[in-house]
Amino acid sequence: MSGPADRAWTWREAGPDDYAEQARLFNTCFGKQKSVDTFRWKYAQNPHGPALSRVACDAGGHVVGGYSYVPRRFLRDGEAILLYQASDAMVDPSARRQRIFTGLDDIACEAAGEQGADWAYAYSGRLSFNGFLRNGWSCIGYAQVLRYRFRSRRGLARCGRLAPLAQQLAPLLDASYRLRDRRLAAHGAAAAALTPVQRFDASFDELFQASAPRTGLVGVRDHAWLNWRYIDTPSRRQQCWALREPGGVGLRGWLVTECVDGNAYLVDHLARDEDARATLMAAFTSLAHAHGLHEATAMLCSHHPATPRLLELGWRAPRGRRPFRDVFPWIVRACRGAAPSADLSMERWHLADGDRDAEHMSA
Repeated sequence: MSGPADRAWTWREAGPDDYAEQARLFNTCFGKQKSVDTFRWKYAQNPHGPALSRVACDAGGHVVGGYSYVPRRFLRDGEAILLYQASDAMVDPSARRQRIFTGLDDIACEAAGEQGADWAYAYSGRLSFNGFLRNGWSCIGYAQVLRYRFRSRRGLARCGRLAPLAQQLAPLLDASYRLRDRRLAAHGAAAAALTPVQRFDASFDELFQASAPRTGLVGVRDHAWLNWRYIDTPSRRQQCWALREPGGVGLRGWLVTECVDGNAYLVDHLARDEDARATLMAAFTSLAHAHGLHEATAMLCSHHPATPRLLELGWRAPRGRRPFRDVFPWIVRACRGAAPSADLSMERWHLADGDRDAEHMSA
């Protein structure tokens, strides 16, 4: 263990024996029911490398805080680099106001810099956002939540005190949605062109190499990472699809979805060209409609090439910019002095919902 003598807590590197305590902390802090399997999967089984995982301990040696940086290979202007995603900042309620969160963040950031990483990054949550900003992080932009509603009641329930009155409009709105959605029948062929992916293989590596943006920063989507991120998760909530050339030979693109509790999430996708992207977006919308869901959502930056494709299909951008509902902040922290300032432009980051620190998109 190490830490200054005037600090009420010490820290050490976390290992497999700490998964149970990390799960306890996570469930306490976030009101979830995660098991040790989640932390073994996230911290030890990532094909891009093991997490820089740290725990804080009180004077009796009990774990009272946890924090990790999870590695991710990126391409920056086509060149391979390593970055780290901030993950699972947790402090036991009995040990708060001791600067454990900021202290562990500093420790993990320094370790990431020693590994050669320029940046740590995250889609920040509501509870930790201000703490991040006070500790050297910068919010460089936002991703917006696009929505396509098939039924109105869930959306009307978000109207706050006006919700009971607004719910009376549901039958009229649903009738208008049914008229609008008649055109989705034309996209049935796009959905039928998708085939389920049981495991990603090397052909998906070729697609990434051919289709990844040549400028800016994009997380590497090789088949090992795709299997780990979307197929081998403990919860197994995502569905993976391939779009192939006629005859089923060449790979035109892939799509990851999550359909839970009446909502369809566009988790991730990759397209060989814009025609393939348009087909994938139409197929996703048609799939969500065919499943009888309430709505479909996609968290994307305005400069993402899928955004105009979805808007053309009748999706709606948020009317407001309410943080953590309409838009979600993307934050970065320099891990070493050589971090290039050009990366502080949000337009250089190519992101999907699957790039956030969440095993699954639904609650």
